[in-house]
Amino acid sequence: MRNNSSIKLQYIRNLFAKEQEKIEKYCTFGKKQCIQITPEEGKLLSIFIKSRNVKSIVEIGTLYGYSSICMARALPEDGHIYTIENNSQHSGIAKENFCLLNLNSKITLMEGIALEKLDELSIKAPFDMIFIDADKGNYTKYLDWAESYIKQGGLIIADNTLLFNTVFLESVPKDKGNYTKYLDWAESYIKQGGLIIADNTLLFNTVFLESVPKGVSEQSWRCMREFNQRLSDEEKYYSILIPTEEGMTVSLKL
Repeated sequence: MRNNSSIKLQYIRNLFAKEQEKIEKYCTFGKKQCIQITPEEGKLLSIFIKSRNVKSIVEIGTLYGYSSICMARALPEDGHIYTIENNSQHSGIAKENFCLLNLNSKITLMEGIALEKLDELSIKAPFDMIFIDADKGNYTKYLDWAESYIKQGGLIIADNTLLFNTVFLESVPKDKGNYTKYLDWAESYIKQGGLIIADNTLLFNTVFLESVPKGVSEQSWRCMREFNQRLSDEEKYYSILIPTEEGMTVSLKL
């Protein structure tokens, strides 16, 4: 019998992520809802924070602040998050959400280009945890910084590390942009009662998104493969790529 994933997820959320699902309503804005982490992923981050006694976090990619809020609520009183967002509209909404939930004392939002803001944060290192959820083509650059400024025993966590289910393919996904042209021909020459069959029509699990994912490019694909490969080094990290819908890589710095 096939699983009904929506019922399964709601069962999980009703039991284990009620608070995270409640928070989500503050941070959901139309087409961007599918970009942020899910309530169960927010709970997972919270468990990492509480179990590792995390007090200092750098987050690369704020969006509307949902993951920041989930993490901030799991921090001890003296814990703090520095979160970076390059989009002024997103950061404005995130600030409102932080204020609404009385988390301004625990969250510092830095608006601007991530690599520049990370340089500014270097003086506050080392950090207990670094969470990466930003532009995929720069993940290896963010990892370069994280490797220098995470403390020994700290956590490097990154979202979307399956890159829309393309990172494990042996070659860069080929463009499907000619499918409509092929269909034009097929419609003209298929016999009545004949079959037209096409593969990859979910387009690597991206066709149902409200906007075209910016991440599926050769640069992002190669970058994400290198990112995961580096974090699989067992001499440096104790890591796992959790097969969530988008993939979440969790690495303990040895």
